[in-house]
Amino acid sequence: MSTSWRQRALERNREANRQFFAELEEDHQDPDSHEEELRRFWLEAARHYDSTATLDEELTVRLKGDAADRGALDFRIGDALLKPLRDGVSAAARKDVELELTGLSQGSTVLHVRPKIAESMELQGQEDLASVDSSVADPAIRDLLKLVDAAENERDVRQWERMVPGLDGVVEALDKFDLSMEMRWRSLDGAVRSSSLSSRGKGYVRNLRNVDLYKSQSVITGRITELREAGLVKVKTGLSRRSTAYEVRVERDNLIDMHLELGMMVSFVVQVIKKKDKLGRERSTEYRFVRMGDGQGSIFDE
Repeated sequence: MSTSWRQRALERNREANRQFFAELEEDHQDPDSHEEELRRFWLEAARHYDSTATLDEELTVRLKGDAADRGALDFRIGDALLKPLRDGVSAAARKDVELELTGLSQGSTVLHVRPKIAESMELQGQEDLASVDSSVADPAIRDLLKLVDAAENERDVRQWERMVPGLDGVVEALDKFDLSMEMRWRSLDGAVRSSSLSSRGKGYVRNLRNVDLYKSQSVITGRITELREAGLVKVKTGLSRRSTAYEVRVERDNLIDMHLELGMMVSFVVQVIKKKDKLGRERSTEYRFVRMGDGQGSIFDE
């Protein structure tokens, strides 16, 4: 009877057992979800006794590569990496978010970073207010991790365009020392988010810097305010200090033959050359002289 009872019990609970072990396996495959569940259980239990109990928030940055395998941080790496990282978070938050390095541990080299306490408590207000489970940095860092994940998987990053310069600076720092990076964010509400940047993601970010040329023609009319022998004429379109001024490139030989003078009114037909990166951002604009505009005779010496 004992054996029969065990068989019936196993059969009756077969589906529950399958689901239980499947969930264990799923947790094992997703360390973020597993850690998040533990953190939230702890927070719920702690608030049962103290309604103001909170978790710490922290960003860990694990660097991988020969330059980081000793578990120590080269000052040059810190100088190159931390500023663009802060710039990316600030761009996401649309305000300055100060970060501070709170520790360094081994496992390659792991940087422990957190927002300054004043930043993380900004939303709390009064001291007697119940604990706040978010901070200025929280949504910003989550967005930064989404950008990193999109870059790593070579997806469109246009929705995070304002953060791309910060990430580009991070990639420059990683490339300089041949490093890759893993990031994990632990927030006040217990959430855990992570993303990584390998050679694939870094290559995608580098590709965003590539530019295409866009050419068009335009007319610039105004007063000459600067002349340079190297072949530059600065033309200001109005009398106000705030009037737009254009720097027009002219072939040096042509510039000498044109006999231009400061204060002279001119109308130039110019070629406008814009360089735009893969996100459509203008990287530079150049104006090249083509000819004198209609209504102003050529002043070249024949």
